[in-house]
Amino acid sequence: MPAINSSMAANLPIELILCILDHVDIETYVAARSACCSWRKAASMSSTIRNALTELPVPIPPRADALTTEEWNAYFCQIACLNLLGHRTHIDKTASRRALPEDCTPTTILATSQDGLKMATLKGARATIFTRSNKQSSWEYTLASTLYPLWTSVYRALMDGGGTGSGMALNPRYGKRCIAISSQGHLIAVGLGKTLQIYSLSADEDNGISSPAEYSLDQHDVIHAASPSAGYEETDGVIDSLEFTDDDILLRVAINQDTTAFQPNRVRYLGNPSALKYSPHHNNPSHLQYWRENIHHIHLDSASMAVTLGAGEEKVVFRGLRLLPSSYKPTTTTPQISSSSSSSYSSSHYFTASLQSGPTAAYCIGHIAISSSPPTSQQVTITRLLPSRQHHTLPSSTDHKTTPPSSQTATTIPRWNPLNLPTASSTTPILSISPDNKLLVIYEPDSSSQGGGGGGIYVYCIEEREAVYTNHTSDKIDDSAMNIDQQEKHQSYPCPPSEERIPSWSFLLDNVSVDVDVDELRVDKVVRDGNGYYEVMALAGKDVLEWRIH
Repeated sequence: MPAINSSMAANLPIELILCILDHVDIETYVAARSACCSWRKAASMSSTIRNALTELPVPIPPRADALTTEEWNAYFCQIACLNLLGHRTHIDKTASRRALPEDCTPTTILATSQDGLKMATLKGARATIFTRSNKQSSWEYTLASTLYPLWTSVYRALMDGGGTGSGMALNPRYGKRCIAISSQGHLIAVGLGKTLQIYSLSADEDNGISSPAEYSLDQHDVIHAASPSAGYEETDGVIDSLEFTDDDILLRVAINQDTTAFQPNRVRYLGNPSALKYSPHHNNPSHLQYWRENIHHIHLDSASMAVTLGAGEEKVVFRGLRLLPSSYKPTTTTPQISSSSSSSYSSSHYFTASLQSGPTAAYCIGHIAISSSPPTSQQVTITRLLPSRQHHTLPSSTDHKTTPPSSQTATTIPRWNPLNLPTASSTTPILSISPDNKLLVIYEPDSSSQGGGGGGIYVYCIEEREAVYTNHTSDKIDDSAMNIDQQEKHQSYPCPPSEERIPSWSFLLDNVSVDVDVDELRVDKVVRDGNGYYEVMALAGKDVLEWRIH
């Protein structure tokens, strides 16, 4: 239903407006709150808000009769913010071809920096760096070099992959090359098979090309920041993707084709943040020497974290794990760390991932604290479980396995239809966080897709806010008001987070269909002329899909 803003509607009696508001969907109701004075006044009445809340998956506040009209409105505004009400109907989508330098071919391996202003390409053993002043300008050649030591990794891949015959063809399992470029544009990480090499193309680096930092997934002389718990299995997979993170202090390594208990994939972060605390000048992460000394440091491993969380009682698996920026500092869902041991933790991070454990399948926010005191250890805590389709009943006419509708009908799905929630059962989800830590965007590949790629893109708000009514009422929510599905999560989960008063429902941004699967997902916040919007970008081969969420 379009926003109600005609002059005729503005002159309707308040009683008729109230009657209309009792029968509109939640997003039309949100639009009415931003319409003319008479509609805004009617939509702001406590009785109207209370009626609107009956169709939302949130509890009515305890002692509701004691809330003032201002508190009712503040509570609803909080719900609207945490569930992104009104935003999914204001989205602009564009599809285009990826802007590439002229000499790029379909076989060129490439990667861009997080700011989108630097690009590294790899053709054979020749690496080239391009830069641009903004995302709309053309790429300009900066420098190039031949990475001769790269042939070492090719040889190892041939040996590991069992290449035979005069052609020495690479086994497809070991044949995928991937690269990453650092935020400063000087370092290039190249992965092939089990081998990872980091080069420096800076003229200020000694032997930046001839003597790269090198690491192999199957090498034994590695240092774990936290000793893995019993039940951990070392990976036998191959490198699938690379990404410099945390101002180049860490390198995110996605590992695929794993055949251990954590198959088919896991995520590992390499690097040693502690080294910067004790020798910040000597261990500059933008210098290759830092990586020569610390590339064999395994800072985090999603499989090791899962074993720690399960504590040997239940199998836990993390999929698509990604560290949240250090600027993410929640105030309402902080982990419980004992005061006696908190001083021994040398580093800690918040993370997000798909959590799969027994009957539980949900995206989560978690926290890991790493102890530097021997014996090294880690404490993993789940602080939030986000709603997933598994714990909500689809309408009887809809099959749980039904693929979400096409992009033309995505916004016509009722807001609280579970099709707006991801399944959290995919083994290869891609997660991305907005720079302000407010949006979590998830791509779930469609397992039933025949050839090509495609899947659903979902948007969560993960911003945290204190419940607005706690000053007037008890902090506790009555059990009868608690969402039954959330209670089931608590009972089935080994380390349940505290109950959320206002669950943040995602919405289906789009169901994409592309020739090749989405391999990268980015979220950015853009502010122009005083107006802002979020920009979601999905890269699928040479295709670029963009959505602007106003």
